[in-house]
Amino acid sequence: MAFTTEALQEFGLTKEQIKDVFALHGKDLNAVKSELETATQERDSLKSQLQNTEAQLDTLKADANTSAEQKEALDKLRAEYNKFKADAAAEIAQTKKVNAINLALKDTTAHNPSTLMKFIDVDAVELDENGTPKLDDIITGLKESDPYLFKSDDDSTPNPNIVPPGNPAASGAGVSDPFQAIIDGYK
Repeated sequence: MAFTTEALQEFGLTKEQIKDVFALHGKDLNAVKSELETATQERDSLKSQLQNTEAQLDTLKADANTSAEQKEALDKLRAEYNKFKADAAAEIAQTKKVNAINLALKDTTAHNPSTLMKFIDVDAVELDENGTPKLDDIITGLKESDPYLFKSDDDSTPNPNIVPPGNPAASGAGVSDPFQAIIDGYK
């Protein structure tokens, strides 16, 4: 059975409960997407590392004439490999950090959380021991400097009720006749 609104209604859930279920499911999906993106980038980085190392080894085998030259080339290759490995690890850490920030921004009261990323210096954000970014000060600063990015905290905005709730009465009860009202005014 598919995960649809109709399927959840068959279980007897109300529309509000269904909205809450989809919101929770969306958060779970975002976390899974983030992990998938991180794993994909890790995999691509490792493939690139392997191809780079294999190409350098092939070049080394073809150019190595003496043992002194081989040692020098191996030392150079080892240094390049370590540099490439460190760069790949830094890239993966940066990707994880950006994904963690994106997920944390979805839990704010921002109108468009992806827009907030433009205002955040990723290098300045620190992660706690759980990998959750510490964004409280940054979000507070953005709420003060750019309040239009966030939904208002107060519920003073009117929510007009254009149509009265409920179904109209079939007999027309409650509907006054304007002509009868004028006649009644002369009595």
